[in-house]
Amino acid sequence: MKKKIAIGVLAYDVEKYIEQVLTDLSQTKEQLYVIDDSSNDNTLEILENFQPKVPMKIIRNKKNIGAGASTRKLIEVAKSDGYDMILKVDGDGQFIIQDVIKILDIASKNNYKYIKSNRFWEGGIKGNIPKKRFFGNLLATMFLQVTTGTNKLYDPLNGLFAISTSVISDTNFKYYPKRYGYPYYFSVSAIINGYETYQINNVVIYNDQSSNLRSTIVLFTIIKLSIIYYFKKIKIKKNIGLYQRSAFLDLTFIISFILTLYLLIQLIYTVYFANVVLIRSGNLLIILIFSILFNIFIFIASFKEEKSIRNTYIYSEN
Repeated sequence: MKKKIAIGVLAYDVEKYIEQVLTDLSQTKEQLYVIDDSSNDNTLEILENFQPKVPMKIIRNKKNIGAGASTRKLIEVAKSDGYDMILKVDGDGQFIIQDVIKILDIASKNNYKYIKSNRFWEGGIKGNIPKKRFFGNLLATMFLQVTTGTNKLYDPLNGLFAISTSVISDTNFKYYPKRYGYPYYFSVSAIINGYETYQINNVVIYNDQSSNLRSTIVLFTIIKLSIIYYFKKIKIKKNIGLYQRSAFLDLTFIISFILTLYLLIQLIYTVYFANVVLIRSGNLLIILIFSILFNIFIFIASFKEEKSIRNTYIYSEN
């Protein structure tokens, strides 16, 4: 049976770009879902005027609920209408139609449940990416790789992706971000839940698009999700024979990391506050160094063990 794929577009205050975005997307001949997240400009009026030209379903949020919540709503609507996957696009004109077509082609010919994009390759960025976004994405990539145990994936905040609508049924949305960081959530969740995943190299265009992204909130969300899913993956791995050695190494790393923090605090206390000491500061420093080296060794061992398994179902255009 041919896979049914829809395209979902997030639209919030994008009156300058949305008509061109929809014109480009109409080339695909796929069903379009456009969600207006209570825009303050003429976005909704433009959508309603454009609707007769293409098969498009407009979803209007009575109040602004955020990009994350709107994306989840798109997935739910597409699933209820019988679609197997939804390709999510932003309405601000940052993505090019060639990449959308590329994802549609890959999705239709393969059984991937998650197809993500990566802008960090030669030719992937057109214009000047804001420094906060550049370094924020690098940091997010580091957290993603540490959390999931794979070095194949990059740019987990990229908003161009396709995902199986079954994610609504088999994913716990307890920690799902309603506004910022939702692409990171899908990336981490997909890998830890064993989704067959493919990463394309896409192009992101930076012109004069405005952004409501709040760096501190995104950073907090990424750190929170990374901690939650790091422990969740250990819980999953310890019950699967293939992963049990890696799970043991993860637990060893956590215990060793806590001990290292204790030694660091003890060293600071000994140097600056203690009047009487049981262990001299020099000896504590040596123990601390050995503890740090042991931490590094255990983490690398665990990462290599997990990577060898994860990379069997993760594919990349690189």
